Amino acid sequence: MKQLTAGKKKSKAPNNPWSTPAMQQYRAMKEAHPECVLFFRMGDFYEMFDEDARLVSKSIGLTLTQRGNGLDMAGVPHHAAEGYLRRMVEQGFRVAVCEQLENPAEAKGVVKRGVTRVVTPGTLVDEFLLDETKSNLLGALQSNGQTVSIAVTELSTGTFELHQCAVQRLGDTLERLGLSEVIISEDEEQLAIIATRFGVALTRRPAWMFHPDEGNAMLAEQYGVTTVAGFGLTSDDPRIGPTGALLAYLKQTQASGAGLPHLRPPSIVNDASIVALDATTIRSLEIEQTMKGNTTEGSLLWVMQRCSTAMGKRLLRQWLCEPLANKIAIEQRQDVVSHFIHDEELLRKTKTLLDNVQDVARIAGRVSMGRVTPRDVVALGGSIVICDALTALLDCQATQHLHSDLHAVSNTLVPLAQTIQTQCIDAPPAHMREGGLFQDGFDPQLDEARLLQRDAGVWLSKYQAELTASTGITTLKVGYNKVFGYYIEVTHAQTGNVPDIFTRKQTLKNAERYITPELKEFENKVLSAESIAIARENVLFSELCTLIASHLSSIAQFADTIATVDTLASFAETAKKFGYTKPTLVETPTIEIKHGRHPVLDRLLQENFVANDCTLQNETLALITGPNMAGKSTYIRQVALLTLLAHTGSYVPAESATIGVVDRIFTRVGASDELHAGQSTFMVEMVETANILNNATKNSMIILDEIGRGTSTLDGLSLAWAIAEQLAALGCRTLFATHYHELTSLADRDDSITNLHVTVREWQDDIVFLYGIKEGRTDRSYGIHVAKIAGVPEDVVKRANELLETLTVHTQQASAETSQQPVAPQMSLFTEYVSSPIVDELKNIDINSLSPIEAFELLREFSERASK
Repeated sequence: MKQLTAGKKKSKAPNNPWSTPAMQQYRAMKEAHPECVLFFRMGDFYEMFDEDARLVSKSIGLTLTQRGNGLDMAGVPHHAAEGYLRRMVEQGFRVAVCEQLENPAEAKGVVKRGVTRVVTPGTLVDEFLLDETKSNLLGALQSNGQTVSIAVTELSTGTFELHQCAVQRLGDTLERLGLSEVIISEDEEQLAIIATRFGVALTRRPAWMFHPDEGNAMLAEQYGVTTVAGFGLTSDDPRIGPTGALLAYLKQTQASGAGLPHLRPPSIVNDASIVALDATTIRSLEIEQTMKGNTTEGSLLWVMQRCSTAMGKRLLRQWLCEPLANKIAIEQRQDVVSHFIHDEELLRKTKTLLDNVQDVARIAGRVSMGRVTPRDVVALGGSIVICDALTALLDCQATQHLHSDLHAVSNTLVPLAQTIQTQCIDAPPAHMREGGLFQDGFDPQLDEARLLQRDAGVWLSKYQAELTASTGITTLKVGYNKVFGYYIEVTHAQTGNVPDIFTRKQTLKNAERYITPELKEFENKVLSAESIAIARENVLFSELCTLIASHLSSIAQFADTIATVDTLASFAETAKKFGYTKPTLVETPTIEIKHGRHPVLDRLLQENFVANDCTLQNETLALITGPNMAGKSTYIRQVALLTLLAHTGSYVPAESATIGVVDRIFTRVGASDELHAGQSTFMVEMVETANILNNATKNSMIILDEIGRGTSTLDGLSLAWAIAEQLAALGCRTLFATHYHELTSLADRDDSITNLHVTVREWQDDIVFLYGIKEGRTDRSYGIHVAKIAGVPEDVVKRANELLETLTVHTQQASAETSQQPVAPQMSLFTEYVSSPIVDELKNIDINSLSPIEAFELLREFSERASK
């Protein structure tokens, strides 16, 4: 940490606002952190000056004032700085916190100050700055040809992972990981564009920081190694560069000198071990938040979230975005969930123990960085003390791996918990400024100092009685306040009886306050005892934190295991509450779901939700037709969500389910544009569809909703037809909802394609949605009926019906003729036709000589003749 002390030379201009030593100090630190707002500690406030003050004042509503020399300034009380820091980070600011490095009372000249930390979106560690349900990840990116290497850490917990992905898949990776901030080289423009598009805070650093030599040096310094081979890396591995840049950035922003001992060694993540979900899929399936309101309520996470601990809540979010692609690993999770479901007493006792566990992963991080509070320490002790009890509970076959993980750390953590609970009180203070954390009886020095403080009340009562007796002043009182210290108060009516040993200290409206040599001596002893007690408590606190820091690896393993137990228990509790069933995972590409239910709508609608089956075995592609609002989109999302849940190890909302393991889940659902990127709704649709066609494999699952609707009917139908053929040929499991009824004829030509339709019932001029999915096709979309339900004016609906009757083209004859043709490998939908007298007449018509009415009547005639 760099300490800056202003020089003695003063500016020649006496009115220069920067001429004072403190302002010169401020300016030097501001120049060292030009991208940050500088929180400059001055006494009991953090002050901001000049442009910083104006920006922050406008953004978060601070009062803007001026010093005597006209310099703009704004400040916040040091004890309330946390709340302001959070608001500033939410507004996108980076804040450099400059602290006083010495006691101002002991300083000679200007107080020494230094930047102790830089608060950025990806380096938050304090509890008040973080959401306990979300990981706060910082990443460093570096491209190498068409591959991006990514180093990712969560500073608050110490996790450290290395990833790689294709450049075109970077956006999907950023969405899945949910990074808060990324560091890139100054020359990485393409990566900067992608990160900005996905709303990730961007920090640029010089290119030399990403050099492999720098990376190897940073890893050697951080972990005390001479080779990176122990991390599964080579010295020229492309992941070394961003790893080094990430470590360097952490050391720059966390200048406490602690060295980040809680930072775990980097682990290489094999992305093939998880089901790949791209950014579109995560949004379309509303895994973390809803598409419209961007709220957690109404999402899959909202339904599944029944975790007791902060670590479990974060892990659940991760598991939903990173389902497993390995059947054995999935079944291991299922075994634990099943055990919890069938042993209700075990589940109850486990949840009871978990209710006592605080966010020990982040507490350990704050211990490591010297930012832990007394309440953190007590919370840690109350959390890890359950280790023995939970280890004993999990001693069975299904949970043996969890039992072993806890047993490995129990012998070290339980004694640590007992030490904390023996030394600390149950209701600790928020900070150590005034002490009050440690119990009586375990430290003689602290007890001695406290005894003098506690005896003060007895001594003062005795002294007041003596003074009353010796002076005869019955109204005399001995008291204390923080400003004036101890005093003897006498009313004005009795001041004539005051003895000479009384020295006037303060005059009030109705009384005088005095001090005596004896009371002054006592005051010095008591105040000295108080400062001694506080100093001793700070020493004890530091020793206790050092003891905790020696167990950081065990605490991290405990936190990981607790998160896993909590998430699996949450799966079990959700399954019991909502009647989920255990899915069977198979290696063959199949889906067989009986009475499946959409997880979110099942919870919202309960018994009113209509369950549906889904079977894809011999057929791999299902074309789903039916009216708008009848449930096609809900159905295909439902199947995708049940497939996803099955791969997390959770039970699923269905009567039964057999699901083949998938490698990716793709979705093309909903309509949106990206005008800022120059893309229309249809262009976005085609980009997403291209991604599916170029990356899907036989083991992928795909849901498509209304492909081709953003362009002309013939163009859209042609595209939808060709896309369906391509996916059917690939053999991946596909649910394809469409209003192009012409596509249903594909099932007649390709055995891998089947038709499904949504059931409705017509009643007079209205329709009733039954929301059931049945085999077979439908040739009507009931769009005009839906428009009527939506409140479209009656005269518009009536006119639409008239035009529908006029413009409907009947194709039964053409279909019959076409069906007799031999099947070709690729069908020619629009060029295979037979000779028709009507077509011949059309060729001979001079359309330029027809009026609109004549053209309309001619069209009506041709329609009537064609239907005969």
